[in-house]
Amino acid sequence: MFELVDVSRMDAAAALDLVEAAERVRLLADVQRATAMLRVVRSYRHEVPADKVRLGADGTPLVDDFACLELAAALRREPVGVTAEVAELLTLQARHPQLWAQVCRAAFPLWRARRIARMAWELPLELALWLDASLAPFLTRLAPSRLFSFVEALVVQADPQAANERFVAAQRARRVNVHPSQDGVCVLTGLLDAADAIYLDAALSQLSDILAVTGSTEGSDVRRAMALGILATPARALAMIQGSLQPTLDTETVTSTRELPPATSDRKGEVARQQPARSPLHCAGHSCGTITVDPERLLPRATLVVHLSERTLDLGHGLARAEGVGAVTLEQLQVLLHNRRIVIQPVFDPDGVVPVDCYEIPARVRRAVLLRHPREVWPYGGRSSAGLDLDHTRPYQWDGTPAQTAVDNLGPLARKAHRAKTHAGWQVTRAGAGGFDWMSPLGRRYLVTAAGLTYAADGVGGTVRDAQLLPDPPGRGGRSGRGVSPRRRKARPAGQPGANARPRVRLRR
Repeated sequence: MFELVDVSRMDAAAALDLVEAAERVRLLADVQRATAMLRVVRSYRHEVPADKVRLGADGTPLVDDFACLELAAALRREPVGVTAEVAELLTLQARHPQLWAQVCRAAFPLWRARRIARMAWELPLELALWLDASLAPFLTRLAPSRLFSFVEALVVQADPQAANERFVAAQRARRVNVHPSQDGVCVLTGLLDAADAIYLDAALSQLSDILAVTGSTEGSDVRRAMALGILATPARALAMIQGSLQPTLDTETVTSTRELPPATSDRKGEVARQQPARSPLHCAGHSCGTITVDPERLLPRATLVVHLSERTLDLGHGLARAEGVGAVTLEQLQVLLHNRRIVIQPVFDPDGVVPVDCYEIPARVRRAVLLRHPREVWPYGGRSSAGLDLDHTRPYQWDGTPAQTAVDNLGPLARKAHRAKTHAGWQVTRAGAGGFDWMSPLGRRYLVTAAGLTYAADGVGGTVRDAQLLPDPPGRGGRSGRGVSPRRRKARPAGQPGANARPRVRLRR
């Protein structure tokens, strides 16, 4: 058993070794507890015969349900929670053998494995085994957030028809709830259609920017909350948006209605021609509640980047990945874009961007870096690269060396990681095509591949494998989904790390 060790005289490197040892002991303890619980439910017998039940998903063994009561009492927990845990363990062991083997070797946390088992719960046994085999190479190479996103894509890949059915069911669950106020504010919760949510976010940003321009000193979050309240009064929102699109009238040129002669029946037309339209925002050509500019200009612009592999485009079926939405079938993508004004941008090739000499990063170079590295390049990084710093891997030299700001010399990093690399002793060099070889101040080495997979010190010296093409799900025969091309081949999953699925379409609404 693990014994407490005095750490008061340890240096940082020794303490880090102890952290790793304690983590392994904790993982082993979780495994010991899980295997013991499984043994209880598999071997439990009681005096009164009872029918056995299947607590887990498809393919799990039948067990005595009363065993969960015995466990719950011993663990001082409620039976419902213990029963759910037992069901997940049974599912994990029977349907995810490679994942379960990693857990038993203390190489993968049990809580993550149980979550993966829940995510794949509805799949039949054969497809669950396929998912397990497809996921195995990436289990210890991805941050949890990226790993779970990958599992979501695999679940959609395994059964697109079931994914479409879940999509329809989710549409029926949409709602918006305004909760009771407290301290003068209310909590607002809801479920929206993904496209509506993207558009709402753009509208809030549009009105927030207008509030800032017109003098609001509140922070961005507060302005967005104010914008949502403004949208509750459409006429006010219309006035603000039109006011931002039209020139402000010079107050000296505005004729007061009190200076105009009284309107008579034969002079109404003349008075109407003399009197300019006005609004509280003093914008030309506006009357409250009336659209006086091109309606197209009133719409907020929301950019949705959709990633499609060339194979998906060729076959006419498969998966796409919509940034901010996740993996979707082509049927779901059609719903997402239905009745939207769409501008298709040409394909952007990040390999064709010319380096520049200056330290500042031009927009085209930044775009190319973000397309090449959609996640931060820190070991086990999971954050989206949008909005992160772009670090010069080889520090910028102010001696006039040309072409230092290049796609091959930049990588997205969060601000803290950027500072650690610049000031705190972390070192990085480029490794191969798009990889990053990191060395920590305590001598730990990590290799981040072009696909975003992380290999710790024990993996760097051996064979480093990047993402691989996943096989078609078994027993499907490459069937195509409803409403798409009837060709019989399966497309690569959009959520696969490192898939050669460059952004093909950029959609603006």
